[in-house]
Amino acid sequence: MKSDPGLLLLASLGAALLAAGGAFLRAAFVGERRRPTGEEDPAERLAAVEGELGALRTELSESNATKEAQRIEMVEQRQRAERQVQGAQAEIQRLAGEVDAEKARCKAAEDEAKDLKKKLASTEDELKRTRGNTAEPKAMTALQAELAELKKKVTAVTEEKDAAREKAEALERLVEGVRARSRALAEELKTLKGEAAG
Repeated sequence: MKSDPGLLLLASLGAALLAAGGAFLRAAFVGERRRPTGEEDPAERLAAVEGELGALRTELSESNATKEAQRIEMVEQRQRAERQVQGAQAEIQRLAGEVDAEKARCKAAEDEAKDLKKKLASTEDELKRTRGNTAEPKAMTALQAELAELKKKVTAVTEEKDAAREKAEALERLVEGVRARSRALAEELKTLKGEAAG
């Protein structure tokens, strides 16, 4: 069982007042005694002790108010930490969804690039065959135009794929940063809950 220091102090002062009051009453019933010249009047001593008791009560109430303010601040801190942890978890989920979307986009761009490269290779082969056959200049011009267009598409798709990959990697780094912050907040919250329980 814990003892409150303020309560202990108050009880000690109460006992001191009872002892002083008992001494005062004993002196009143026994009769008039002569006080040594250096002692003060018991009524004055009692008034001084009562003044000290009032000051201690004031100090005790101030101490209790401070303790209550600290408790309220701890509760608010814990609630803020809980909200931050929840926000971090929601952000992690959102970013994980973005990472997955970027990875899917990157995969689609890679597939499209592979298809375009195959088509480019087949068009180049066809162009080589057509060059050997100089009788069809219109077909050769059309194949050259198609080849140039395919090269542009391959370049564009490759750039898109690289951009998607870079964005996915950046998002993964961001997710790791948010996860680290979330772990730190969770530890802080655990500490705050331990302090509130103790």
